[in-house]
Amino acid sequence: MIYTIIFLPLICYLGLVTSHGDFLSSRIKNKWILIGLLYSFVMYLVAWLVCICAQKEIMHPKILDIVLPLVWNFDKWCINLLVSIIVAYLLWHFKLWGAGDAKLFIVYSALIPIGQYRLVYFNYYFASFLLLLTIFIPATLFFFFRSLAYLIMTFKFSQIMQRFFGLIKERLISSNKIQICKILLGFFLFFLIFRILRYELGNLFAKILPDQNIIVLLSLLAFRKLSNVFKNSKKSLLIVSLILIIYIGFKIVNSQGEFILRIGNSFAMVIFIVIAFPIIKRITDIYIQRTTRKTTPFAHWMFLGALITWFI
Repeated sequence: MIYTIIFLPLICYLGLVTSHGDFLSSRIKNKWILIGLLYSFVMYLVAWLVCICAQKEIMHPKILDIVLPLVWNFDKWCINLLVSIIVAYLLWHFKLWGAGDAKLFIVYSALIPIGQYRLVYFNYYFASFLLLLTIFIPATLFFFFRSLAYLIMTFKFSQIMQRFFGLIKERLISSNKIQICKILLGFFLFFLIFRILRYELGNLFAKILPDQNIIVLLSLLAFRKLSNVFKNSKKSLLIVSLILIIYIGFKIVNSQGEFILRIGNSFAMVIFIVIAFPIIKRITDIYIQRTTRKTTPFAHWMFLGALITWFI
């Protein structure tokens, strides 16, 4: 209840104001960013001061029950905010959103307390990954189905199939097959290595190694750069493959097939990243290029994501 009283009204106000401004002028004013960040820092500072006063009996001790949840999670809140700043910068750097959207994501990360992330299943040191999911999943689904509907209504079925098979031919037939194999193998090893590290060294590096979902996000952001790296890393891929073959053979023999499920999961991710993702992106790009402005308002999706994160 105290979280709702302190933070939710400002989140709603900033969400409405920035969504309106982004829709009208494709801009998010810096004053709203500063207000949100300053308010968050002041609330945590007040919580610390109230906690100190209550411990020294300057205030009633029962007030500790109100402020302690913020004080207890302050270290995790700081780490989460730092990681959110880095992720926001990377998304801006890879042109997945504008500078204003990046700053607004940082504000929402600062205004949503750690204790409000009820469904965090990865780890609390980047709790705002849940916020990131609730922002991008609804927006991606909306744009994809709207793009699909646009293609169906604009083009004939034969034209759509011609474009689809043309894309498949471009990706799988006309392209250099050796390079495609390198990319598939590279992404497969990329996912599998992190999965093995988390499985074998989870107790030692559980708070350092990134979650599998974060690895998927990073691979989507750096898809082109990773593809180029894998294309030019023939010897490295060969050495890593031989080491993993020995390791996988040993694990399969001793784990009674359990490790095969992890391999299958990694392979499914590779198929999505290398094949499905480019097709989905191409369909969405056709719609955006033909029907929308160069700068698509995104602040309302961020506001929706913040509300979903708050209430689920």
